[in-house]
Amino acid sequence: MNIFSALRVYVGKWQVKETKKFSQEEIDLVDRAEVVDSQYGQSVCFFMKTGGMTYIPLDQNSSKSTGDTVDLSQASLVTLSKQGEADIYRVSC
Repeated sequence: MNIFSALRVYVGKWQVKETKKFSQEEIDLVDRAEVVDSQYGQSVCFFMKTGGMTYIPLDQNSSKSTGDTVDLSQASLVTLSKQGEADIYRVSC
């Protein structure tokens, strides 16, 4: 057996599949959005009007810092894709 048959092969890099503005419907669901520290860097915490919170990681090229609020009318949602993997999302602001 050769060593490479037992190792995972990584196919390519994450590529931008789509960049879109948040829709008015999406914006209307959120009470506020704030940059927070997370396990793998920074994320945007969305405080939902119906209660609860949800998180989307912050794009590595964003200029926001922990504690900053995010204006969703100015932010974008970036969808990244890679062969063999599920799409992932980032907030760019």
